[in-house]
Amino acid sequence: MQFDDLLQYLGEFGAFQKRVYLLLCLTCIVHGMRMVVLVFLLYTPRHRCAVPGYPNDTFDITSLEHEELVNKWIPSSDSCQVYTPGNYSYDVSGQPINASVETCVQWVYDTSVFASTVVSKFDLVCDNAMKRSHATMTFYGGFLIGVFVLGAVSDIIGRKRCLFLSLTLLLLLGTGLAFAPSFLAFAILNFFVGAATTGIFSSAFVIGIELVGPSKRTYTAMLIQLFFSSGVVALAGLAYLAHHWVHLELIITIPLALFYLTWWFIPESPRWQIQRGLYGPARETVAKAAAVNRTSVPDDVIEAVMPSGRERLEEKETRINGGKESVSLVKVVSPLSPAVSKEQDESEEEMLREKDQRGRLVDLFKSKVLFLRTSVIFFNWTVISLTFYGLNFNTANLGAGSIFLNFFLAGLVEFPAHVTTLLTVDRLGRKMVHCGMLSVSGLACLACVLSILYVPTDYQWVTVALAMLGKFGAAGGFGTIYMYSTEIYPTVIRNSALGASSSWARVGAMLAPYVAAQGARTGGSLGKGIPLLVCGCLILNAAVLSIVLPETLHRKLPETIMDAKLFSRSTKGTRDQA
Repeated sequence: MQFDDLLQYLGEFGAFQKRVYLLLCLTCIVHGMRMVVLVFLLYTPRHRCAVPGYPNDTFDITSLEHEELVNKWIPSSDSCQVYTPGNYSYDVSGQPINASVETCVQWVYDTSVFASTVVSKFDLVCDNAMKRSHATMTFYGGFLIGVFVLGAVSDIIGRKRCLFLSLTLLLLLGTGLAFAPSFLAFAILNFFVGAATTGIFSSAFVIGIELVGPSKRTYTAMLIQLFFSSGVVALAGLAYLAHHWVHLELIITIPLALFYLTWWFIPESPRWQIQRGLYGPARETVAKAAAVNRTSVPDDVIEAVMPSGRERLEEKETRINGGKESVSLVKVVSPLSPAVSKEQDESEEEMLREKDQRGRLVDLFKSKVLFLRTSVIFFNWTVISLTFYGLNFNTANLGAGSIFLNFFLAGLVEFPAHVTTLLTVDRLGRKMVHCGMLSVSGLACLACVLSILYVPTDYQWVTVALAMLGKFGAAGGFGTIYMYSTEIYPTVIRNSALGASSSWARVGAMLAPYVAAQGARTGGSLGKGIPLLVCGCLILNAAVLSIVLPETLHRKLPETIMDAKLFSRSTKGTRDQA
């Protein structure tokens, strides 16, 4: 008997689970902010070289004398060079004729959007412009490492402790990030901030999923995405009000301390406790949930799931050695009757048979069928993430509306995307919804390129609308590929395969700032369209390749590697919902 059987008595999504789930979702609001806040922290304001020998130079012209100095020293179409001193003739606008130029080392920035950003603080412009993309890449690189490191930590110390460990690290590192003395320090801290961030969402997500029954997992997995999107939408307003990157960083970091108040209300995952043999704490969690849900679980069911008389591991004693505490895990064995001993022998034989059926991640690449499907899924994760975050980073380059409004709309469209996915995947099927979402995103991105190039400036709202439609499809694709990956992989390696697949999303996120930066470096209407052209072509390819994936709706999920190989594209049969 398994924990899911116990939930039939406890309640698959009772008052206890709803309360815990809501608290966990609140942490995902902060997670959503953190995942995209670099759009504002690394915003590149309008800039030009500072006038040599003019100590109070500002980007805005303050006087006629100031204007004459700017024309004398600064090329009108170049923000990275100044004229060298010399005896020149001047044109009607006051600029020297046939003057030589040199690269400047000091800049002034427009403060109408932000009083200060990381870019203006550390002069990440001109020859240093690529450092902006490097800074973004370090965050998602840290996130990628954190997926594996904190995932393993969560399995060892528990989901709850990992969640609060991540919150603590993010509180400390995020505060330090706001006072980074150099770009190198900012990049290093940003890497560890990314690593800490992954522990928040993954731990909260796992606790929420492991507390609910099978019939509610699809909905809880999708609904938590809405809180992520809430964080994105809220961030647009906070960035508008903060007007300074340091203030914005502290605004999304300091309130993390409030989550310590939820320690007494968020339980450890009872599934993890059972898996680790901590039956006593697991019983306490179940008893508390039963009291809140106003239900009861039969003693024989509890005993079957959390046996009190079998071999188990407990935290038995705390020893004091040299003033330091060390907890030892002691194996406690209770006397067993011959009947129980026989039952244990049969259980061990069953475990040995199950061990023979266990697969390895490498098995996915030994079969042509599984290799093809795995490659398509990996490509999907990469491209969807690249498009999702690439469109976020490109909001400032759309050429229409303010960055705050465009970013707000980009976050807002995620809500109908997740709701649409939730309402259609069980009716139209995973494949149709997934391919449809990706196709909508790809076609909208390509249409947006045409809009940038050919639509008059008076109708640039069309460009924004098409970009938002592209974000709509990418957000929906994120939800469907997660569900698809969960159901295609066999049970014996589902967790590890899902982790390997989702790690490719971090690769896509790491590439996204470079795609957006390439558009900014190109400049002009063509530069604004390059990121959209790249994202549109790639995500359309992902939609076409996804046709080879089998439909999983109403299908019995594969249990072994052999089941996965035989998992045809036929939709006949009934899916096992248990």
